[in-house]
Amino acid sequence: MKTIKLFATLLMLFVFATNVNAQFDKKQMKQIEKEVKAMEKEGWKVKPGGLSLLDQQIRSKKVQLEEDADGNAAWQIGAASSRGSVYDAARMQAMVLAKTELANAISASVTAKYASEAANKQLGNGSVESMVETAMKSQEVTVDQKLSNPRVLFEAYQTLPDGNIEVNIRLAIKKKLIEDAANEIFEKTKQNFE
Repeated sequence: MKTIKLFATLLMLFVFATNVNAQFDKKQMKQIEKEVKAMEKEGWKVKPGGLSLLDQQIRSKKVQLEEDADGNAAWQIGAASSRGSVYDAARMQAMVLAKTELANAISASVTAKYASEAANKQLGNGSVESMVETAMKSQEVTVDQKLSNPRVLFEAYQTLPDGNIEVNIRLAIKKKLIEDAANEIFEKTKQNFE
């Protein structure tokens, strides 16, 4: 019975690996494998029980290449690296930094909306920056809610020569969610123009 379960598990892993690898041609797979070997040479590892560096890199590349109906990138990526004496502290800091990068994408979208509205109302750049800052501060809860569960594409760590641990994280969130958050913030705060 154990042999059958083991065989079934191995078969499913083979099918999964074949399906994932089938999305890239041989040249792309070779490049991904080369990147992973370089990471391994630098000492990057994954936590026990996590996906291998190769699987994570494949997943990350796949998401980066995914396009929406208009042919634009479908995901916004936030990447960060952090160092600490303890893995969990370094991971948490890297996660916060990556989420901050994603929040900056929302802020940039809100800025574009305010800039467009300011051009229509013929306001100066200084007032636009002030309004965007006020809008983003007043809507921090909205931003936190939208970024509460980003997709973790890549997570690896390495032990540095000084004994500290460096954690590298890549997060992704659908660009549609970012646009929806920016629209929501803009709609809630656009009375600043009136």
